[in-house]
Amino acid sequence: MTATVSPTTTIGLSRWVQVGVLLVTTVAGALLGLVVRGLVSWLERTVDGSPGPLRIAAQLPVGVAVGVLAVAGLIGGVVLVGAWQNEVAALTVADDHVELVVDEHRRWMARDEIGETFLGRGGELTFLDRRGRLLAAAGTDGVPKARIARALTDTGYPWRGAADPYEAEYTRFVHGRGDVEPEVESLLRERAVARAEKRAPTARDLRLRLGEAGVVVRDHGDEQEFRPARHNG
Repeated sequence: MTATVSPTTTIGLSRWVQVGVLLVTTVAGALLGLVVRGLVSWLERTVDGSPGPLRIAAQLPVGVAVGVLAVAGLIGGVVLVGAWQNEVAALTVADDHVELVVDEHRRWMARDEIGETFLGRGGELTFLDRRGRLLAAAGTDGVPKARIARALTDTGYPWRGAADPYEAEYTRFVHGRGDVEPEVESLLRERAVARAEKRAPTARDLRLRLGEAGVVVRDHGDEQEFRPARHNG
């Protein structure tokens, strides 16, 4: 007997966004090639110096400089797109599970695990378990949100829409205020340090640990906001 494989839908950074970034960086490079001589001359007069790569490009014939800098712009665009893809959600939706990948962190969630899902503040795709605890979350800048909603609703997942249904329950974390358990406060403090030091993987792991402790956390600028998990299953 041949096993039946569930059809899947994969959603990530929009192809149009990727093409647009590559087009913009390539055109910007070509335009820089047209004006590089004048730019270097101006920099030499005003700030008494210019970057070495620009000085080298300024020595080339204009047509060659345009081509070289256009290729450099294209390469820069590829790097930018790669970094962007790594920072936002790559979502795979199947009948029996959802898989979310962000920043090389992969989370596989069985259908029965998922209590609800929605787009939180800033368009953050959020998955909660049936006890209201955080399962996974990822940004969606440049990811087609309508496709996310359609893929989840078409396969019967508990989609709550493009707004956090618990918006009114969040409280800003203030160290020493005493409105959380000592263990939770310790984790929030540790996560604040990790965020300040740009240790994103550590901050993400601490966010999940807080979720396991029954506290849902989100970021608001440099601050953290939290609320108790609400049973939803």
